Amino acid sequence: MKKIALLLAALSFATLSQAALKPGDSLSPYTIHNVSSGKEYCQVCAYGTKSGKIVSFGKLGDEAFWSDLKKLQTIADNNPKLGVFAQVIDSKDSKAIQAAAEKHGIKFPVVVAVEKDWDKAYDVKGVSRTIYYARQKNNIVWTSTGLDDKAASQLESQVTKDLSS
Repeated sequence: MKKIALLLAALSFATLSQAALKPGDSLSPYTIHNVSSGKEYCQVCAYGTKSGKIVSFGKLGDEAFWSDLKKLQTIADNNPKLGVFAQVIDSKDSKAIQAAAEKHGIKFPVVVAVEKDWDKAYDVKGVSRTIYYARQKNNIVWTSTGLDDKAASQLESQVTKDLSS
């Protein structure tokens, strides 16, 4: 009985560690509220001319999410053809979100969704640290839940390779 319980726990953990969308899926346009500018617009659309884009979803109080964003900031700084944005999924408090972004040195847009059904397209389901990387036409080529050093290195290599061609 213990073995079955451990197996089920391991399978549950493995399922949670993978982002819901997979390579071959697409980023979908949806309306966001940019907490820095106060503007509402489609961020996926705004990055339409970028050669690649990364979107990260996370929770305001999740320090690991902000650590991921710091790594994404480094990747963004090294790749001007890349558009990066992050969506906070558990708060609409623009001032608190903006303060957290500033505290962690995040310069790319940190947003909240305006549309209520955004998760139907992104299948995040409340899982903090969900990350999708897509090429210019919004085709997802890399996904992860969390960005440890190995995943960050893989993502940076993929981005550098894609954006240099």
